[in-house]
Amino acid sequence: MPGGWNYQAYLTPYDAYIFYRAMNSEDNYFYIPLAVATQVVNGTNYRFLAIAEPKDTNGTPFFSLIEIYKPLNGEAQITNITAIDQYL
Repeated sequence: MPGGWNYQAYLTPYDAYIFYRAMNSEDNYFYIPLAVATQVVNGTNYRFLAIAEPKDTNGTPFFSLIEIYKPLNGEAQITNITAIDQYL
């Protein structure tokens, strides 16, 4: 349904493709997606629940909400990354 969110407790291969293509530019953390929600608009909004694993051994892993927008034509791009543990 256009405008509504569709929640999935799993990722399709296409969801994983969108996630890893957009996250390719992140330098400090390796993100592991766990679940996804999609919203069809003029393109698709994605919200991924992920674990953020620091690439530096001194960091601490945390859960994160990663928002990605994929326009109808063009590459997916990160619109926001929020650390979830700041709300716990």
